[in-house]
Amino acid sequence: MSHQQEIVSLKKFVRATNFLATSQIYLKQNVLHKRALAHADIKPRLLGHWGTCPGINFVYANVNRLITKHNRSFVYLVGPGHGFPAVQANLFMEGSLSHFYPDTIPYNEDGITDICQKFSAAYGYPSHANPEAPGQILEGGELGYSLSVAWGAVLDNPDLIAACLIGDGESETGPLAASWYANRLVSPKNNGAVLPIVHINGYKISGPTRMGRMSHEELDLEFRGLGYHPIIVDDELEQDVYEQMTAAMDLSYEMINDIQTRARAGEDVVKPRWPVILMRTAKGWTGTSEYNGKKLEGNCESHQVIVNKCATDKGHLDALNTWLASYKFNELYSINEQGELIFDKDIQSLIPPKELSCGRQHLSYGGEVVRALTNPDLEKLAYGPETPRGQRGLSMFKMGEWMRDAFKLNRDQRNLRIFCPDETYSNQLQAVFEETDRAWQWPIESWDEDMSRDGRVIELLSENLLFGMLHGYTVTGRHAMFPTYEAFSQVVSSMADQYCKYVYASQGVHFRKPVPACNVVLSSLLERQDHNGYSHQNPSFLGAMLEKHPKIISAYLPADGNSTLVYTERAYADRDKLNILVAGKKDLPQWLTLDEARQQAKDGVMVWDFASDENPDVVLVGCGDYVTQEAMAALVLIRELLPRVRIRFVSVTELTSSGLGSLDFQSKPWLMDEVFTADKGVVFNYHGYPNTIKKLVFDYKGSDRFRIKGYEEEGSTTTPFDMGVRNGTSRYHLVIDMAYKLFQQGVIDETQHVALTTDMLQRLVDHRNYIKANGVDPVSIENWVWTR
Repeated sequence: MSHQQEIVSLKKFVRATNFLATSQIYLKQNVLHKRALAHADIKPRLLGHWGTCPGINFVYANVNRLITKHNRSFVYLVGPGHGFPAVQANLFMEGSLSHFYPDTIPYNEDGITDICQKFSAAYGYPSHANPEAPGQILEGGELGYSLSVAWGAVLDNPDLIAACLIGDGESETGPLAASWYANRLVSPKNNGAVLPIVHINGYKISGPTRMGRMSHEELDLEFRGLGYHPIIVDDELEQDVYEQMTAAMDLSYEMINDIQTRARAGEDVVKPRWPVILMRTAKGWTGTSEYNGKKLEGNCESHQVIVNKCATDKGHLDALNTWLASYKFNELYSINEQGELIFDKDIQSLIPPKELSCGRQHLSYGGEVVRALTNPDLEKLAYGPETPRGQRGLSMFKMGEWMRDAFKLNRDQRNLRIFCPDETYSNQLQAVFEETDRAWQWPIESWDEDMSRDGRVIELLSENLLFGMLHGYTVTGRHAMFPTYEAFSQVVSSMADQYCKYVYASQGVHFRKPVPACNVVLSSLLERQDHNGYSHQNPSFLGAMLEKHPKIISAYLPADGNSTLVYTERAYADRDKLNILVAGKKDLPQWLTLDEARQQAKDGVMVWDFASDENPDVVLVGCGDYVTQEAMAALVLIRELLPRVRIRFVSVTELTSSGLGSLDFQSKPWLMDEVFTADKGVVFNYHGYPNTIKKLVFDYKGSDRFRIKGYEEEGSTTTPFDMGVRNGTSRYHLVIDMAYKLFQQGVIDETQHVALTTDMLQRLVDHRNYIKANGVDPVSIENWVWTR
């Protein structure tokens, strides 16, 4: 096909998709515009975003041209995903909708009627990109994540190109701004490439964008400074914008091929300068240019639905009639004997082979594309039976050893990554550097440690960028971990929520299959944020995620190193999940053998027989590693002071929004009595906000027996033990609470209760005086050893 014929085909294709996008926003019937529109043809509610649709269609057509020309695999991510009518128009044109929904969206007028009537309608199709739409790997409901997800998708997919359309409004968000830095991280040797296309249509919902008011020179300088090769396309230039765009796409493709070819031939490509297309076209391009003297095309007024009173206003209806007629859609298709639409040969020339169309991109569907993970041998990594119970060890270091071995075992599969927005070393995962490095594509100095071009640890100080990459990596079938400081995990709370919505919505879609879990590891926990102070003390992410769907989100709070190993293995075996693993990075007592840890992980709740008495008078609970240490210390202390009191110790290591562990406490409430007794007081020491646990046990008839301890938003620069003191989770506070429960139940008398409480309060005063004088916790606290 000649170049001029390609331009003709592109213009026809975009005309067709612009028509279909417009029809979805406005029409409930007469969807092919075979006759002039009547008020009755218009939907009762007009919803959607028209302004971005023409740009989405323009880029989609140009991506199709590269696919058909080079027979190359592409995925197309649409940052302004609220322009979903355009995405859906293209999915219809290429036949993906009819492939996956043959009964509801056939390739004929009925299929177009379906997508028009159901767009933004009750129980219909959303107004933004969504999992029900073929080929989508990003919800698109929240702006800012497209580019980072694109970078994650191409990792370890060397033949894939991710064309990523970025809105100029979206580019003003923090997550998107940080995502440009991924060019420092992604090696061209063994990974695919991202082709960012910034759509500079000039306006947001009610005002101009920053880029929209920048000159070509300013845009060029900005993106060169970011390390890219900018290519400008502008519909106000003399050359036809279609000619400009095909040239830009061809040059980008050549540059990507050149970078990858040189890297794969053995050249050390330092600072690969990937192309970025800066595409300036009018907002609402090809729509109604103005109405009643108000500028629409090329203005923020075209952001959503223009001429929006078509159901009742003749002037608006006439404008829509003229608008739809301008596309001359009737010239672009015929209908065969079976009633199917047959688009003309020019349009058909841009429809890729079925297996290469963006809507049929197999990497977007999970299932068979998931590269199975070979797990390390826990027996070789665990603290063995010979380890005395209570001996100190490191949970996060054990997790690092597990990851090290997993990297080794899966070296050839290339299906495992760590995305670490804070220090991998700081999080005690340094064992991984025995097997891999941190990826870095810019200069590496001789004194830099554990850095190479093809490292499997992606480390850069932006939670947003790396969580987005994690999203793109897992939903395309690979396995990964996102370890971060607990206090700053809240930065990605909304991103995590969007991820969970994507996974949950995917489960109801017949062509989407399970994908590996997104595993968030919270380290640098609040109990040891003694030197950083109050700013680093925040368990909010855990509480926020435990409001979400229980089948999608699990929080694992292993009490020791062996439990951490077991839950790490489980997290990677999970599918369609977001798992939160909460583990401290300082040395703590080791409580369970590997077999015991496996046994506890079955239910997520277990009575620790080795620490418990028969027929208990009171129940003590630990949920979290540091708080479990304090609970066990309280256990020893109260037994010394009240040797006749019988105590049951319960460890909780799994939480969901439906309750504690995986036991069915809701439909079988008697199980709560089996674990926590039917009538004894319960003191529950929790890592996190007490209200989180209060909500989980609220429906239990015995919840009034629970005294929930946790983070009370009290903090400062202090000693580790004093963090627990300030928030009431220390061993002394737990003894006070158990004494009160015992007094309530008549197990001890008032004299004993007062004496014990007074003793504990005095110890708290003595402790504060000691740390003020010495600056550290007493040795008896810092080096506490558990004894039965």
